[in-house]
Amino acid sequence: MNCAGFLNLPDWQEKLQKILTDLDRQDLLRSPVLGYESVDNPWVAFDAEDFFAAVETGILFQGAYKAGRFPGKLVTADPETALNRLKAGKYKTTFYNAAIGATFPVLSLFSGKFEVGKPQKIFSQNDSVAGFILSLMEAKNCNLEKATYDAQWEKIAPGNPNFHLHGIVTRNRLALQIMETFGCLVPWEKIPTYGVGSLSIDDVKIARTLGCSIRLLGLAEKTDTGIKASVEPCMIPVKYFLAQARGGSEIVYVQNEDGQSQVYACPGTSHESIVRGILTDLEEPMQKTGSVNITDTLEKFSDRYYIRLNLINLSDTLSMVLQIFAQSAINIESIIQPEGEVSRETENKVSLPLVLITAPTEIEKLQSVLEEIKDKVKLASVSSFFRYIR
Repeated sequence: MNCAGFLNLPDWQEKLQKILTDLDRQDLLRSPVLGYESVDNPWVAFDAEDFFAAVETGILFQGAYKAGRFPGKLVTADPETALNRLKAGKYKTTFYNAAIGATFPVLSLFSGKFEVGKPQKIFSQNDSVAGFILSLMEAKNCNLEKATYDAQWEKIAPGNPNFHLHGIVTRNRLALQIMETFGCLVPWEKIPTYGVGSLSIDDVKIARTLGCSIRLLGLAEKTDTGIKASVEPCMIPVKYFLAQARGGSEIVYVQNEDGQSQVYACPGTSHESIVRGILTDLEEPMQKTGSVNITDTLEKFSDRYYIRLNLINLSDTLSMVLQIFAQSAINIESIIQPEGEVSRETENKVSLPLVLITAPTEIEKLQSVLEEIKDKVKLASVSSFFRYIR
């Protein structure tokens, strides 16, 4: 094994030492640490000149890194660093199992060494923080703010959870999952990303009446002409395994080219899973072969959507709404009126909530229709919409 050293250390140094000791990797407790870090015993900080002279493989955790310089090889738990290095062509010297999250062992099943099928589609709940918050909303019948606060209180969510709630964590991990699964680097900044920052308890309750749960998923599919990718809150029937990933776990659904599918579930990303990802990269032969496909474009998904509207003067307003959908060639498969008031958020006694389920359509096309409804139908307001997976 070549000499490894820490470019930075996490703010859980004591926990890191315990995990390495429990995994019988005390050798890493004697690895050099770049001198910008304040380190605890038994680690020793090296100045930059000595560090880069001695270290062949750098280990980088998420968080501030001041030097901006890397050894020849990098093992990283930071998704953005991994993606930027891949984009710069350094895919043979960049190792990022720890940046994928807790699902990284699953992806090795689709490598050449352990190939169990050629994947065509992956649906992934890869952010255990977002999954935990959504499960709390469902289990405790509470709004997003309360669920987020409870997740922070239990030390599951960080002090600033915006990257989780707005889908950025899911997006970056999805891009790395696509890289590992399909061997293709996609423009991750262009992946359509819709988080759960505005999710209402109303939708959680309606989903329950429809036999569904709402989960934040990363979606990807390999086609003959390219890659489809998206990050969206999705309404999923509770009978599906993807809807059953609760309590902060992570789960990946994979469909192969032959139509066979598998579901892999695992505990959520933790300090231990991050360390195990780093150790996996350090312990495996650190030589990548083959080429990487790089694409600058993404293809578009087409799927059903759940739309919640509030309407005044129900029959006349609904007629106008449906006419706009018809003119845009988006079919409506079903219309559902929730029973009674859904929550305190529904205060206007004159307006009535109504749910539409569309036939498969592209999200950009749907957004255009919803904007037209907003402009032309003054007695209708669009409260929310989600991909509806059946």
